[in-house]
Amino acid sequence: MCEPTENGDVPLRDVRVWRLGPGGPRHSVIREAVVGLVLNGRLLIRMSCVPVALDDLAIGFLASEGLIDGREAVSELGVSSDRTSVSIQAGVDPLRLVALRERLAMSSGCGSGASAVDEDLPRCSSAACFSPADLSERMNELHHGSVLFRQTGGVHASAMTDGKRLLAFSEDLGRHNAVDKSIGRCLVEKIALGGLALLTTGRLSADIIAKAIRVGLAVVVSRGAVTSRGIELAAASDVAAVGFARGREMNVYTAPWRVGLAEKPETGS
Repeated sequence: MCEPTENGDVPLRDVRVWRLGPGGPRHSVIREAVVGLVLNGRLLIRMSCVPVALDDLAIGFLASEGLIDGREAVSELGVSSDRTSVSIQAGVDPLRLVALRERLAMSSGCGSGASAVDEDLPRCSSAACFSPADLSERMNELHHGSVLFRQTGGVHASAMTDGKRLLAFSEDLGRHNAVDKSIGRCLVEKIALGGLALLTTGRLSADIIAKAIRVGLAVVVSRGAVTSRGIELAAASDVAAVGFARGREMNVYTAPWRVGLAEKPETGS
């Protein structure tokens, strides 16, 4: 049977399956739910997700999409008893909200993430850098910690690290949601994001890179590929975008000084 999470919910469902081919069948599938995020009394977005850690997901989403600067901006948060909605009261900039609604109207991403990026993103002010060896070790921890993936093969994983340990870890249907949950967990725990690296199993497209930039992350690492637009955004913000991080190998596309592969450029260069 599936083990419940800390809040008593179960992220898996056991199903009947007929197997063709060698090997035993997987009886567990990931639980999928549609959860509405209600901001200040108005539905903002519906997300297909694993209905656990919904408070982390909601806070992480609002922060990574630029609506709030931290947990302190949220005055109230409640999850419905049937776990189909999260209601948040928060102070947000109306212009940022309009911009987000425009992005959501154009979105088409894995896990219902906002995928359109059409804004001026800030340059990363953090001086954070990491050794390739530390990033490889933490990516290995991410891989081995992905219990739901091993059970179902149906989720992405994400984590936040200071280089020496994983500070937050999450799994969800889509890469966007997994990233948002990790960001949200750090904000709830009041862990400063500026000195951290984001680890993920998903493709580093522009929308994922933009989420990292908005919350001040300096390094983003994935087992998967990086897109051309993702590279452009990362380069403009002086964020290290690292792809195909598997074992001791990785591709560093931008800001190589953040992973010890070049000298830090002089300010303004």
